[in-house]
Amino acid sequence: MLIYLAQTNALNVLFISVGFGGHVTPLFELAKAMQNHNVTFLTSKLAQSYVNFDAFASPSFHIIYSNDSSDAFLSEKKREEEYMSIVANQSMFDSVPFVIPIFVEIISSILNKTIRTLMNENFDVIVSSKAIIGVPVLCQKMNIPCVTQSPISMPPVFDFNLPNVFALTTTNDLTRFSSRLYNVAFTLRMIIKLLPNIIPSLNQFLQSLPQVPGPFHDSLTIGNLLFSKAKCLDLISMPMRFYVPTYSNQYTKYLGAFVDETLIVGEETDLNQWVKSKPRKSILYAAFGSTSLIPYNRMLNLIIGLTNFLLQTNDTLLLLALRSVNFNTYQAIVKDLHSDELKNVLNDKHRVRIEEGFVQQKWILQQDSVNIFLSHCGMGSLLEALYFSKPIVCMPFNMEQFANAITVVNLNIGKSLFIPPSAWQSFIDPYNFVQYTFTSDSVTKNMMALWMNETHENAVKLMSLEMKYAGGTKRAVQEIEFFVELNGDLDRFASFQSTLPFYQRYMLDLLFVYIMLPGTILFFMIRRCCRRSIKQKRD
Repeated sequence: MLIYLAQTNALNVLFISVGFGGHVTPLFELAKAMQNHNVTFLTSKLAQSYVNFDAFASPSFHIIYSNDSSDAFLSEKKREEEYMSIVANQSMFDSVPFVIPIFVEIISSILNKTIRTLMNENFDVIVSSKAIIGVPVLCQKMNIPCVTQSPISMPPVFDFNLPNVFALTTTNDLTRFSSRLYNVAFTLRMIIKLLPNIIPSLNQFLQSLPQVPGPFHDSLTIGNLLFSKAKCLDLISMPMRFYVPTYSNQYTKYLGAFVDETLIVGEETDLNQWVKSKPRKSILYAAFGSTSLIPYNRMLNLIIGLTNFLLQTNDTLLLLALRSVNFNTYQAIVKDLHSDELKNVLNDKHRVRIEEGFVQQKWILQQDSVNIFLSHCGMGSLLEALYFSKPIVCMPFNMEQFANAITVVNLNIGKSLFIPPSAWQSFIDPYNFVQYTFTSDSVTKNMMALWMNETHENAVKLMSLEMKYAGGTKRAVQEIEFFVELNGDLDRFASFQSTLPFYQRYMLDLLFVYIMLPGTILFFMIRRCCRRSIKQKRD
C-alpha cells in the first residue's frame, strides 16, 4: 500500500541531455536524486562513455537514446573526436563554424526524439540541459513546467560593470575606469571577430530544426526561439561566488556541485585499494577530462615537472589518469626520456600509478589520501574538487577552461600553469590561448607552492562549505517539486522593485519633480533676474 501511494504521488519527469560528459554527468546525478519519482532520461548514446546507466537499476528509471541504431555509439564517438581535434588546435571563436555543425546534428537528433516522446507520453515536468535550445518552447506548447540545468553561468558580456571572462578581467580590474573602457572595447572586438563565423552557422542551425508532423510542427521557429515567454527554473550547479555574484531572480538558483555523497561507492579494484592504502594528504591526483588532447611537448614538460616534484618531496605519490591518445603520448615520452633517475621514479609502482581510461573520480577526490588535484579545469571536475576541499592546479586546454583557471588563481583556491597574455595581445586575438606553453620548472614550482599550503586549503574549505550549504541535488529536487506544485510560475516571488516600470525603478520621476523641475525653474528665474538687472544698468 505504501509503495502504491508513493507511486501515485510521484512526478513523471523527462530529463533531456546531450551526451558530452560535462552536461550529462550533473543531470544524471540529479536524476538519481529523484528516486521517489518516475524518471525518463533522454540522451545520446555517447553518454555511455561517461555514465554507467546499468549500475543504476531502478523500476522508476527509464533510459531513451536519441538514436537507437546499432552504430549510433561509434558514429557519435567519431563526432566527439572531431570536436576534440578542432578545439585542441583552434581558438574558441575560430572553431565556431566547425563546432556548431557538430552540435546542430546532436541537438537536432535529441529534439526529434523529444518531440516523438512527448507525442506518446505525458510528463509533469521537463528537466533539460540548457544547451538544448528549443526545449522551453516545447514546454510552453505542452503547458508543462520547464526546468533547465546549467553546469556554468558566466557574467553577461554586455554588462560592462561585471568581469568579461573572455577578456580574463577580474573584479579587481573592474574597480578601475580604464578596465571598464577596455571591457567595452574588447566586447566590440569580440563581436567583430565572432559575427562572420557565427551567422552562417546559425542559419544552418535554423534550417536543421525538426519539423515533425503533429502538434509541434510549427513550434521550433526563429520567432518562437527568440521571443518565447516560457518561464524556466534555471538550476546552476556551481557556487554563486565562483565567477562573480550576478543579478539573479526568482527563477535562478545557484545550488553548488551536483554531488550526492551517499551514492559514491568505491569499487573493489587494485586502483582503489592503492589509494586507500596511502597516508593522509600524500597523493597528487591528475586527470584531464574526456576531450583534452595533450601535445607531445606539453606532456613532456608536464611529466618532467611532476617527476622533479616527486624527487623533491620524498613522501609524495602520483596518480595520473589518462585517456586514449594521451596515454599513448605518455608512453612515448617515458620511452624517450634520457634520464635514468626520472625513469626510475616513474617506474616505481609504490609512488606512481598511471591509469588508462575511466576512473571513479568522485570517489578518488573524496579520499583523505588525496591532497591536491591537477586538472584541465573543466567545470565538472573543478566543482567536484572544490566540493571535496581539494586545492587545484589548472592546466586548461580550451573553451571556458582558461577563464576557470584565472578564476581559481583569483579566488586563491589553486594555481595555474596557464599565464594569460597582455591585455593588448588578448584584444588583438580574443580568447586564443590553445597554443600556450609552460616549462617543467613552472610545473614543479606550482606543485611545491600548493603542497601543504594552509592559505589555499582554507580558501578551498570555505568554497566547499558554501557549495554544501547551497544544497546540491537534494535542494534541486525540492526546488523542482515546489516549482511543479506552483504550476511552473514563480512570479509571486518577484521582488516588488522588479515589477516597477523603468522610470519608477530608478526614481526618475522623483528626480524630475524634486531636482530637475526646481532646478529648471530656478535657472529661468536667475536668468530673468540677470536680464532685468542688465536692462536696468543700460537704462
